[in-house]
Amino acid sequence: MQIRLDIAPTSSTVKDYAQDAVRTMQKVYGIQLDHSLDSLAHVDRVLHEWREGGAPLEAVTKSLYALGSYTGEVLVQQAHGRWLAPPVEQFGELDGLFLFVRLPGNREWRPIALAFYNLLNEPETSLEASARRVLASKPK
Repeated sequence: MQIRLDIAPTSSTVKDYAQDAVRTMQKVYGIQLDHSLDSLAHVDRVLHEWREGGAPLEAVTKSLYALGSYTGEVLVQQAHGRWLAPPVEQFGELDGLFLFVRLPGNREWRPIALAFYNLLNEPETSLEASARRVLASKPK
């Protein structure tokens, strides 16, 4: 598996990726994403369809970045989180390759990595459930 890190969202482009997800979901699926926690169920459904349909990673990488960015923006807006860059690496676990969201209380959430995991494997949890769990967790 090879992931194109050169097109991954950065702190200056993550909002553009999120807006791309909003536009694409409206255009392709007729779904209006509204930055609510409930809207993450639509993202989960699309990832499930792609996984079950055998979508090749190379064909959907940029879309995964967009969906992961949108998902993170939901928590940035709802819980006053902020995007942080990971340490500079070119290989390793998905968790360490992409921007992540830090919420008040030093809680961290990695929505871009989760989008990739949910495409590549049967997910242990949905993005929506994961977001709700991190919001309900106690600050560190």
